[in-house]
Amino acid sequence: MRMQCLMAGILFSVLVLTGCQSAPEGDVDVILAKMRKAIDPEGASANITTQVVTSHVSSSQNKDGEMVVEIKYPTEIRIRAESKDAIFMKGYDGKNAWEFSTKKGLREIKGKELDGLKFQIVFLSPKVKFKDIFESITLAGEETVSKKPCYELVCKPLPAYNVEPMSIYVDKKTYFVVKTEEIHSGPNDEPIEMTRHFIDYEKTGGIYFPMKIISEANGRIVELDVKSVEWNEDLSDTAFDIPDEIK
Repeated sequence: MRMQCLMAGILFSVLVLTGCQSAPEGDVDVILAKMRKAIDPEGASANITTQVVTSHVSSSQNKDGEMVVEIKYPTEIRIRAESKDAIFMKGYDGKNAWEFSTKKGLREIKGKELDGLKFQIVFLSPKVKFKDIFESITLAGEETVSKKPCYELVCKPLPAYNVEPMSIYVDKKTYFVVKTEEIHSGPNDEPIEMTRHFIDYEKTGGIYFPMKIISEANGRIVELDVKSVEWNEDLSDTAFDIPDEIK
């Protein structure tokens, strides 16, 4: 697995912040309501328009770097990751998606990889309820994750998104998400299985956010330490265009 794929994938599931509803009725609805209340106790997400997350990234290959993820809801995203030997960027302006690295150059994002990127922007939005993007959400059972008893929720996206189902593990005590299991599409639409652990939730702008995220794919591990989370920064639409210097 290439380092850039791992770094690009880190943002996926970082903000499993929104409440959701599900069929069948029963315990799932209670769990989801408590998840929303735990993450957003004061309803701050109603006023969110943008998000900027700045992080330090380290990997099992001893490659450290810095990453900034900018999102303008509901359709725009830009990622910039920089280490001592490479720069990686990815963006979507609501119409066109692209990726650039100093090692591989510029390429357009298409196919299932583009579908996955579009879905993740919606999935990350604090404003969106899961019932609007998932065809079904079921309680698959319980599992202990990092010594924490958890519920396992299996979420199947609507067919229109063309995205694989994902599993979300919810702490039975705090109702924070502590782990996700997902399948993303990389270049040439090859599947990338990722497991992600979410640690050290802190309150930022009224919303609780995991300040450490550990991501694993194909036996390689990337650790993300969040340095800052800013909400409602002034981000212009042009910030998500392909930079002139790499066109």
